[in-house]
Amino acid sequence: MQVVSSYRRPDGMPATKVVAHLGPYDPVLSENLAHAFAASRMGQCLEPKRDSAEGLQEAAGYVDVRVRKNLTYLPVAVVSHFFRNFGLDELLNGLLPKPPRAADGTAVIEALVANRCDEPGSKRAFQEWLKQAAITEVIRVDGERMNNTRVHRVMNELAAIDKKLQERIEDKIVANGTPLLLYLDLTDTWFEAGGGKLARRGRTKQGHRSKKKIHIALLVNEAGLPIRWSLLPGALSETTVLPEWLDYLSNRPDLNPAVLVFDRGMPCTENFLKLVGNGQLDGQDGGRLFLTSVKSDAIPTYVEIDTDALDALQVLAGEASAEDVATACAVLGLHHLKQETYASDLGIVNPPMPKTKRRVQPPSMHGYVYFNREIQRTKRAGRQEKIDKVHRFVAELNEELRHAKQPRKPDPTRRKVTRLLEKLKLLEIFDVQVEPFDAEGKKKPIASQQIKLKLREDMLRNTRRYDGITLLVAHPKLEMTVDYAISCYRQKNVVEADFRTIKSVLKLRPTFHAQDPKIQSHVTFCVLALLVERLIEEKLLQSDLPSKFRPESADAMLKELASVELNRLVIQGQDFTSRTEADDRIRQLLIAIGAEHILDAFPETVRLPVSTL
Repeated sequence: MQVVSSYRRPDGMPATKVVAHLGPYDPVLSENLAHAFAASRMGQCLEPKRDSAEGLQEAAGYVDVRVRKNLTYLPVAVVSHFFRNFGLDELLNGLLPKPPRAADGTAVIEALVANRCDEPGSKRAFQEWLKQAAITEVIRVDGERMNNTRVHRVMNELAAIDKKLQERIEDKIVANGTPLLLYLDLTDTWFEAGGGKLARRGRTKQGHRSKKKIHIALLVNEAGLPIRWSLLPGALSETTVLPEWLDYLSNRPDLNPAVLVFDRGMPCTENFLKLVGNGQLDGQDGGRLFLTSVKSDAIPTYVEIDTDALDALQVLAGEASAEDVATACAVLGLHHLKQETYASDLGIVNPPMPKTKRRVQPPSMHGYVYFNREIQRTKRAGRQEKIDKVHRFVAELNEELRHAKQPRKPDPTRRKVTRLLEKLKLLEIFDVQVEPFDAEGKKKPIASQQIKLKLREDMLRNTRRYDGITLLVAHPKLEMTVDYAISCYRQKNVVEADFRTIKSVLKLRPTFHAQDPKIQSHVTFCVLALLVERLIEEKLLQSDLPSKFRPESADAMLKELASVELNRLVIQGQDFTSRTEADDRIRQLLIAIGAEHILDAFPETVRLPVSTL
């Protein structure tokens, strides 16, 4: 079928020209055209029937809809919301180089933080993640502009303002409420390549024997919000870390009311003397409120506890009745506190003069002691697992030595065993004996050895003596009940949990940077991501959402939100954007964290007037 038009040629002869080719003959189309032409001659317009979707489709034809890309949206939008709601964008804009670079730098950092929160475990490069995330729609900066060169430039800029940024973050957190507790802890991160000037080779906390590593110190409040962080050399004693932080805290009088809680690896006599100061907490001589524990083998250095009564308590098996445990604890002056915990407030304790050459006596401090049966069982199980590991190692080594193909010397063989014992901290409870053994050879016996382990029962008893026993020491002016002191100290897992979040979920380590500014920025990205996650969790805890319906962590919640994506559509050649429909669970989570308005930014349905189809 064709639509033709009549006309006259210049020579006056009539002719026709084709206006449109309509394809094969279609009686329906022919009838429709006849009605249309007739109405046109009368100056009228015809409209298609709209009494049903099928009728509209027949009248208007099919609509071409193409999905160009599905992008990660809701997790990125939530992270961005908390990033800006806390004011990190304003802080960075005020500190980074001035526009137009300041806005670019802030956008890059916001995107990097979103990346650390959304996909920390991925091995994809940041630029690859940008291609799948709704960065342009959320942060309003084209993700393609965040190339590798720009990212590294921003990392250098962030390192230059790191100190001021930490100060501003601390001010904002303290302005929302003076911390009651400050938790200080130390961890390490190692490098597969590079490492910078602070990196030193040594054993990591994860058991790697020889890695280039650095230490990271982190100070958080009782809610786990990071207040300060710093990078330290990879080779150091934990006891040397505390004095620098005490000097820093002495310049922050607004933090003086907070009790500093730190791990048992940091105390030493010199540090305790500095912490106690003149004992008056008058702002002079370095004194400040603190709470910590001491290592179990150092307990006799600070208090005298009846060792016979301790041994009697340790003799009780795990299945001993609660009455028997309570009786054994009563001999030690420990009363039942709650569940499987027995405790006593020792008041002010005066440590005895040490028998060491230096003979520096620790100061008088407030002491709390408690016994927890679950901790006792955990320590025993862990020790037994290590002992079993040693026996398996020796059995395998002896089997290898029995079938030696060449002579073996005793010293290297002994060192293999002692290295393992030292690593597992069991060196004191075993005697390692190397006895000669003739392995069978083709022509003559081969000089080899066999290892025999002898368990030193007296040393094992000494090691077990303090299983489940914890001694807390505090500033003499600290006024806490034993129950509250134990609760505060156990809560130090907030900073340990922060480190676990940084190290596992946010993938702080291993790192690959070779320059100190890049390393500093890498750690700061992780801490900023941690700050955002803690802010999300704080909102969840404050919400009316029942605990059984509350996600365990911000990371778990962000994974749930990932189901809502942003859809870039092409309809009839035009670009449109919509988002995946959010179910009731998603809406409840967003209401709980005060971010339900995020769903209003993009529609679930694209509505188009019929005239555009």
